[in-house]
Amino acid sequence: MVDTLYGISPDPNTFEDVALAGWDKIGNKHTKLYKYIGNTENCELKLPCNADIIESVSIPIADANLTSSKDDFVDFNSVYVESYIDMWPTLNNPFNVRGKLIKYKEGDGVLYFDRDFDNVCVLYHGILCDDEDGLPLVNDREMKAIASFVAWRETFKECLKRGTTSKYGYALVQQIEAEWYRNCNAARLKDHLTQNDMNDILDVKFRSDRKCYGKSLKPII
Repeated sequence: MVDTLYGISPDPNTFEDVALAGWDKIGNKHTKLYKYIGNTENCELKLPCNADIIESVSIPIADANLTSSKDDFVDFNSVYVESYIDMWPTLNNPFNVRGKLIKYKEGDGVLYFDRDFDNVCVLYHGILCDDEDGLPLVNDREMKAIASFVAWRETFKECLKRGTTSKYGYALVQQIEAEWYRNCNAARLKDHLTQNDMNDILDVKFRSDRKCYGKSLKPII
């Protein structure tokens, strides 16, 4: 799409990184809830590549604790009652996590523990990705915004390499940057919101051209 819209052939070695940077700046993340079960190795558990937000980390044992300092073992009745209570939500919700929540530290795609555990259950919000390439799924407006971001960065890098200081080179970079802002604003508008919905949301304090198709006046972060 970058070549089609702007006639620019981006560097294939850096295209994916630049495109992901543009996607991250849009701020749209299409996620759903996942459950991942694995065994730790050297007190570490590697997360799936699409993991974004961790909800809970647990192991499949009853979450029963000692109620007295005089006892060395957990009371059997407490274990039975805890297991019985955990059973009912599990039958109604497949994502309900049975067992004991454990402490962890989160790193770059890795969870760290104080010791090794078996059958660690991680409940997390994962980014929806393409099955073939493993890249985040995007809609048409997001794709157009990413294309304009890549074109802007490639044009800007080319000007830096050539040392272009002319008004034409600087104006071209600014023009593509402005288009990136417009496309980014449009991409942030949810698919289920129509122009009629936006007209009800925006009031007379906004500019008179707020009804332009494919345009949103949300601020850029």
